[in-house]
Amino acid sequence: MRKEFIVDQSNALIKDGKIFDLHNSYEFTGIVLKGQERLLKILFKPTIEQGGERKPISIIFEFIDFLELSPNFGTRIISGLDEIGYKSPTDRDDEWLLDEQQSTPDDHLFFRMDNDDYIRVHCQHCDVCEKQDDTIPIHPA
Repeated sequence: MRKEFIVDQSNALIKDGKIFDLHNSYEFTGIVLKGQERLLKILFKPTIEQGGERKPISIIFEFIDFLELSPNFGTRIISGLDEIGYKSPTDRDDEWLLDEQQSTPDDHLFFRMDNDDYIRVHCQHCDVCEKQDDTIPIHPA
């Protein structure tokens, strides 16, 4: 997986020196899945308390080759992210996540949400961007 960001301290993404603290400064608002395009967007908006002048952000996964949501994902309210890390494709024990230095390009990105809900994904390219509009940049495979 080619990423345009790094995962920092199991709760933030860093891109071009800008820190997106998903645990403290943003709340989860939803996902958008475009099956025919093999594209997933995970959406976050700034919290009222910590968000300040931040803009909503999207984490965009292009050319998905693995996607798993926890059972009943979306059937109860999910507002926060607990942690982000990596899991080897064959490792099903999600109690321990790998950090940026321990991960390989083959590892899945794992988002643990409220109530132990999760999103586990692998793709060819992923990026984080401040959401100006609903357009999604597509990068060649």
